[in-house]
Order: sequence, then C-alpha cells, then structure tokens
Amino acid sequence: MAYDDFSLHLLMAGDAHDAPRLRELIDLLPVYAYGQVYVEVGVTGGQRQDDPAGWPLPPGMSMTVLRRSPGSPRPRRGQLLAAAVSAWATEWLPDDACACCAGPFALWVGCAASPDVEGLCHALTQRLDLVPAHLHRPGL
Repeated sequence: MAYDDFSLHLLMAGDAHDAPRLRELIDLLPVYAYGQVYVEVGVTGGQRQDDPAGWPLPPGMSMTVLRRSPGSPRPRRGQLLAAAVSAWATEWLPDDACACCAGPFALWVGCAASPDVEGLCHALTQRLDLVPAHLHRPGL
C-alpha cells in the first residue's frame, strides 16, 4: 500500500508523563502512517533511553521534541505543547475548513493536567465539528 492509499492524518501529542502510552500507540502504527508527533519534556528529556528524539517512527511520521528550558521565564508544563498543537491545528484545521476538503484526522492529545492543553482541546472540539476528525484524550 502506498502512502497515497492511506488518507488518515495523525497527530499525537503529549508530555513526558504520556511517553509510555505514546510509545505504545506509535508501535501500533502501520508502516504507511502519516502525521506528526509532539512530545514536551524537561530540559534533559528524562532518561537517555526514553528520549523521544530517538523513538523509531514510520517514514511518514515526524517527531518534534519540545524541551522546556531551565532559564527564566520557564514555560509551565503543557505551554509548549499547547502552542505546537495550536499551530498544527491552524495549518491543518483552518477555520474555513469544510468536511469535503480536509481530513480525515485522528488526534491523540495527552498532558491532561495542563490548563493550557485542556483549554486548547476544549476549543478544538468545537472546531472539529467542521471537518472529519476525532480527538482522543487519555482517560476520557
């Protein structure tokens, strides 16, 4: 099957607390999967073997590791992730998108304890009524 035969666009986003679940989901992806993965981590990214930058991905998936810096002002947990997912949504789910011209999309967004991510996901649910997309949240 070629990439063109698989039209689902994936977004997977979470923080270091979501890393085990994200790894499980990535391991389930078919070789022709297409989309983006965003993982927010502390400065060191946790243990070296758990650094998301080294996770194996299908060729059509890209990884962006968002590292919180130790400097001041330090972003609060989820702030970088919310900004990245918001930018992704602006590009892939524009306000003027319609069901006939976009998608389908599947989103898995973790970092559930972050007010920034929670607010973004609430806003996304209203936007997702316009395009063929489904938002998954851990524990929901």
